[in-house]
Parts: sequence; C-alpha cells; structure tokens
Amino acid sequence: MPVRRPDVIDAAMELLDETGLDELSTRRLAERLGLRVGALYWHVKNKDELLAELADRIVAEALAEPVPAAELADRLAGTASALRRAMLAHRDGARLVAGYAVPSPHALALADRLLGITRAAGIPLPLAATVTDALLSYTTGFVLQEQLRPRHPAPTTTPDLSALPHLAELATTGFPDRDASFHAGTRLITSGLTATSSG
Repeated sequence: MPVRRPDVIDAAMELLDETGLDELSTRRLAERLGLRVGALYWHVKNKDELLAELADRIVAEALAEPVPAAELADRLAGTASALRRAMLAHRDGARLVAGYAVPSPHALALADRLLGITRAAGIPLPLAATVTDALLSYTTGFVLQEQLRPRHPAPTTTPDLSALPHLAELATTGFPDRDASFHAGTRLITSGLTATSSG
C-alpha cells in the first residue's frame, strides 16, 4: 500500500514522542516508513514543512476540545488549558508549537476562537487581541518550562535561603503544584482583562 502524506505525519508524530524534537530526522522517518529519504519530499517539501504540520496537528488537538459554556474567564482559561494538555501530550510539544505553529491553519483558528470568546463579552478588538496574545504566550511559555525540566534531575545540595526571606518562607510552606500555578496565571490574565475593560 503506497505511503500517503497523513501516514508521513502520523509516523513523524510517533517518532517525535519517542525520541524528542532534536532526534527527529528525515533519515529516521524514512527508515520507519521503509522509504528512501528523497521519497519523503514527495509528501513534504522539507523538514520545516514537516515540523509545521506536526505543530498544527498539536494545536488541532486543542481545538477539538469544546469550549466550556461558562463565564468569560472560564472560557478563556478552558481554551488555554486545552492547549496546554495538547502540548504536554507530545514530547517537546511546546517547542514545536512555539517554533512552527504560526501561521498554520489551526493556530490561526485557535487565535480566532480566543478573539471570538473575548469579543462576545463586549471587549473591543484591540484589547481582545492583546489578551489573546498574552494568553497564548503565557501558555506556550509555561509548558515550555515544564517540558524542559530534566526528567531525572541530578541530586543537588539544598540552597542557602537565609538571605532570601521570601523564598525561604515559600520553601517552608511549599511551592504550588504545576496545575495550580498554571490556573492561577490564567486567572491573573483574565482578571486583568475584566478590570481593564470595566475601567
């Protein structure tokens, strides 16, 4: 059965999840598909186009989640959470989306969705564009940090926080978990929007 373009993208996504972005090569992909490297270019023009396709597919997974029927803040936060889940579902998903998703069709559709949610609440388009950019940048950056953390960090000595009273107190009380931190961040962005629009 001949290899089709969707087969190439499927195999590339599997390889990404197994090896990570740095080890994803057209040679490895061709070997997985039983093709010569040159045959891949019948389906994608180059590696950048392949990576853009993968990034677009990740964003499409976020778009497949329904927008919650709720208040403005919850609708925006829910959409951002869907994007976070989609990026976390794939190794180096945030790096891929940050580097290659714009201006892919689904990335544009996601931005348009956020604009639509915001404008439906009576927010002017320029402010809606600002909050959309802030929310997408925050979400991608947050997941990028999550995915760049070592999977098995080397043991380190406990830092001396005696001259850093706020960090020392935080270390004592405990750092919030990643989910709580992410949701708090989206709340700050959306509450800022509400305050700005009503001022």
